[in-house]
Amino acid sequence: MISVKKVNNKPLNLLEKIYLWEIARGLSVTIRHFFANLFNPGNILTVPYPEKTIPLPGNARFRTRHRLKVRSDGSPKCVACFMCQTACPAYCIRIEAAEYTENTVEKYPAVFDIDLSRCVMCGMCVEACPEDAIAMDTEELTGGALNRGELLMTKDGLLRNLPGEPSRKGAANRLANEYLKSRGEE
Repeated sequence: MISVKKVNNKPLNLLEKIYLWEIARGLSVTIRHFFANLFNPGNILTVPYPEKTIPLPGNARFRTRHRLKVRSDGSPKCVACFMCQTACPAYCIRIEAAEYTENTVEKYPAVFDIDLSRCVMCGMCVEACPEDAIAMDTEELTGGALNRGELLMTKDGLLRNLPGEPSRKGAANRLANEYLKSRGEE
């Protein structure tokens, strides 16, 4: 059964209808904060970014700037399966695939671009990647840029491992090597 609650809406008086009292209350709060910050600037919580940055908490897990992981031989872990490009709701990832000359089983991304001006930092690309090749754990916050070109991340800017991270060969590389062994080409 739906219950009904009766609300007693009293009519507004003239002072409440023209909102002068509420405007005066809002201005008083603004003026109070202005003078408090003017005479005591130590309590201001702003940071002159990008000259100074606030370090991120070590235990928090943030989605920060993207990176492509690298194998121990320097090749990208990405096998150009287009799963991250397909899963991206903002359509900001562009991949062009190419094939290795010595390894006919596996592909690699010839072009891997992420347009950060369109990216919504949702992490769907990381979740969709079957090779664990893309990550958003660089702890670099994407800030503003002076032109659009600075917000376009290319494959060269994305390929890196974090310091101290072990590089492991991906599953696709292992499968390609097993295939080549089965054919006797290795």
